[in-house]
Amino acid sequence: MTQRIGKYQLKQELGRGAASVVYLAYDDFLNADLALKVYSPPSQDEQSDQDVAASVQFVSEAALAGKLVHPHIVTIVDAVAEENLRYVAMEYVAGGSLLRHTRKDNLLPVDEVIEIAFKCCGALEFASRLGVVHRDIKPSNILRDTDHEVKVADFGAAFIRGVRTSETFRLSSPSYGAPEQIQGHPPSAQSDMFSVGVMLYELLTGQKPFRGASVEETLHRILSAKEAPPSTLRPEMPARLDAVIDRFLQKWPADRYANWAEAALDLAKVGRMSVYSQSIPDSEKFTSLRASPLLAEFEDAEVWETLAHGKWARLPAQHVLVHEGEPGDTLLLVANGGAKVMSQGRLLNVLSDGDCFGEMAYVQGPGSIRSATVQTTTDSLVVEFSRDTLQGLSAGSQLKLANALLKIMAERLTLSNARVARS
Repeated sequence: MTQRIGKYQLKQELGRGAASVVYLAYDDFLNADLALKVYSPPSQDEQSDQDVAASVQFVSEAALAGKLVHPHIVTIVDAVAEENLRYVAMEYVAGGSLLRHTRKDNLLPVDEVIEIAFKCCGALEFASRLGVVHRDIKPSNILRDTDHEVKVADFGAAFIRGVRTSETFRLSSPSYGAPEQIQGHPPSAQSDMFSVGVMLYELLTGQKPFRGASVEETLHRILSAKEAPPSTLRPEMPARLDAVIDRFLQKWPADRYANWAEAALDLAKVGRMSVYSQSIPDSEKFTSLRASPLLAEFEDAEVWETLAHGKWARLPAQHVLVHEGEPGDTLLLVANGGAKVMSQGRLLNVLSDGDCFGEMAYVQGPGSIRSATVQTTTDSLVVEFSRDTLQGLSAGSQLKLANALLKIMAERLTLSNARVARS
């Protein structure tokens, strides 16, 4: 395609709906491909259902341009409204949606589905803190890039606090709608939780939990029927996952999770209990770093950024992590487990979940010599950060990390001085 819309060169059509067409486009300024959603121009009857839908979707997505910046949300970078032309430019995700993984012959492994749900919880928690309820969570609106990273997409139906979009919400995807949405009640984070539960059930089993021969029957079942435990349809599932999904699918919002963090924590626990525990899921990495004092001042998006820069390993008890007298300038953190710090045979410190070590050598840089030996005392999850990889963090994250390291070094120096004074 050689056509241009504004500053964007259209390359090919990616898909179309009732109110818009999405193109793969090229941005000369950013030197990158983007997805360009072009909304249908108003018809002569500007109050038609299609015109109203296009207007609502554009206002919703335009209001979020540059605001929903999170590693698991498709970034909206631009929104333009001209006479008879409205379009939104957003991050292009090449891997496609999860819709193809709802077929029984193409289901994802259980641990991957748990990871996807965990990351969706993080993304929707971030949106919720900004006053945004997605209102249309379903497999076709969850994208995976070529590295299998998850991105929540399509906020065209979103409820946005302080932004007037529409008086009522049309239930665009009845099979995924929460009971209170069907009844016309105001949306909330718990409404999105119900939709996540339906999607999670479908990705695990290849079928929706509430199915009817018609839309009316489907809505009736959502309001009144109890879902079959998903493990009865997929026996290799961890048994505890049934209870988590059931919590998502409670009929009353107050009976679901109180917040997204609580839901994410339950998913992370189930993930660690599964038969795939030898791998290190991102959910486990995130929850361990989130609880570490080293990253206490980080936003969730910055924690996600940091975990991707680390080298992670599960290690047995009595494993020597660093040797006294050897060169090394990496920063290490006991994500889960325990370790002891020894110098010349004397015990200097005991480390537990979230504690870091090697901060002095990391600050001193190349040529540093380790001043102590560190050895695990239990089976542990350890992450190692090199100076080069951490320099790839955003400037804000690097500043927060530097401040945290200074605080930790000051506390340990104070403790060391106190020990010397007592000896």
